[in-house]
Order: sequence, then structure tokens, then C-alpha cells
Amino acid sequence: MRRTWRNLFYFSKADRRAVLLLAGVLMGIVLSTSFFLWFDRRTPAKEDSGDSLVYERFFAGLKSDTVVVVRSGQTYGQPVKAKPATFFFDPNTADSTALLRLGLSPWQVRNIYKYRARGGRYHRPEDFSKLYGLTKGDYERLLPYIRIADKYKLMSDLYPHGLPGTDTVELPPRQEKFPEGIRVELNTADTATLKKIPGIGSYYARRIVDYRNRLGGFVSVAQLKEMGELPENIGRWFTVSPAVHRPLLVNRMSVEVLRRHPYLNFYQSRVIVEHRRKYGPIKKLQALSLYEEFTPSDLERLQPYVSFEE
Repeated sequence: MRRTWRNLFYFSKADRRAVLLLAGVLMGIVLSTSFFLWFDRRTPAKEDSGDSLVYERFFAGLKSDTVVVVRSGQTYGQPVKAKPATFFFDPNTADSTALLRLGLSPWQVRNIYKYRARGGRYHRPEDFSKLYGLTKGDYERLLPYIRIADKYKLMSDLYPHGLPGTDTVELPPRQEKFPEGIRVELNTADTATLKKIPGIGSYYARRIVDYRNRLGGFVSVAQLKEMGELPENIGRWFTVSPAVHRPLLVNRMSVEVLRRHPYLNFYQSRVIVEHRRKYGPIKKLQALSLYEEFTPSDLERLQPYVSFEE
């Protein structure tokens, strides 16, 4: 068996010569092919008229503002970003075309439009520096060309020395306040009178009158505490005439009208109307104490206002 394998790989002298000759031929073919490929790369191919036109367009594009891309025998013009222009503009009114020509990016232009849509205005040229993403270089380049229209400028910039023809700007007269010791009738005072009380301005005066109208009138100064947020010790400025108030007609009013009173909610108002429908007019307030919607304190607050008139 061992002898058989040795005979399989045994070559005669003639066989060895043939193998060497074949190896030499193959080596020659490989070397010659590599040489021709290398030589072909170093030798420029002859350009035909079509290729010549492509290359001419390509190199011409390098000298202009358009880069010509050569791809599969075709040319594509890709415009290069033009150099930013400089001209006078108002950032409050300039359109997108003008802003882009000034060298601003599209997203910066969108930020300007959003700022203006929210009511923002550029009152001074220096305000333009607040534009999100604006570089210091772009700001310094554009600042000399910003022109703000008069209608967007601040009054202090338009008239730094006061309005024309006047030496000073008149301010509205200051609201005079009552001195200590004055008492105001809470159910008859209007907002102008209420604003004369120290600590009460237009806002609190309107709130007091509104709450008074919803109640039908105050029966006690202590009811001011129910409003909340009023200045402390504000009650010392008031007196109350209990007779001056509007009654709550529980036997006539609908649910919608009853629930407007600060001391009644929707469910309590519905109980009153349902009680009238089932048992007739209400004769006394204690009739409502049978319902879980009313607590003793609720009935106590309602007592001064309720009228059983039919």
C-alpha cells in the first residue's frame, strides 16, 4: 500500500521537464498581463468629441459659481451658495427673499417670522442680536444696514427730550386716598369710591362690586373674607346697612337663577325646585334641612337672603 502512494507522486525525467516548461509559460502570461495593464493606466486615452465637451464643462464650472458633476457621461449643475449681499433692511418687515439674500439661513428666517407672528418687534437695531443662532460676525456685518421704521421705535428713542412743543410729559393725576377714620357704606359705594380706600385699586374694586351683585348685597362686613386675596384689615373701612340687599325668591326662581347665588350650588338649587314641585311652596327654611345637600351652616348663611314670597 505504501509503495502504491509513492508511485502515484513519482515523475520521470521527461515529466519533470514538461511541468517546468508549463510553469514557465504560465508565469510569462501573468507578467505580461500585469505589464500591459500598468502601461494602459499610465497612457491617457484619446478623447473623443463627447468626452472633450464633458471635461471642458467640468473645468469651466470650477471657474464659475456652479460646480459641474460628471457622472456616467452626464453633467449636473449644482449652484454654490452666493456671497451674502448687503443692503438696508428693516427686520420687522423684510420678507424671506431679502433675509436669505443677506446671508441668513432658512431656519434663522423662520425664527424671525415666528417672533413677528407672536407680536415681537425689533425696536432698535441692537435688538437684532437677540435672533437665535445669529453669529457675532453676521451681527456686526448686518448692524450698519438695519433701519427701523419710526412706528416700531420706542417713544423714548423718537423723542429723547420729550414730545415736540412740550417741556414735560404730563402724567395722569394720582388717585387720592381716604385718610384714616373714613367709613364707606359697602352696599352703595361704586368702584370710584372704593379705589380711594388704601390698598384697593381697580381690580379689587371690580371684584367687590361683582361679589356684591351676586350676593344681592352684603349683610356683614365679614363677608369680604369670603372673597379671599383682599388686603388684611380692609374691613375697618366699611359699614353695612343690612336693609340694602336683594332677596332670594326661593319659590319663584329657576335652577339656573338660584345657582348664580354664591351660597347655592347646582345640587342645592335642584333640591329647592324639586321640593316646590312635590310639596308646594316653601314656607320656612327648616324644610330644606331634611336634605343632605344642606348643612346647618349653609342654611344659616342663606337666612338673611331668603324670601318665601310666592
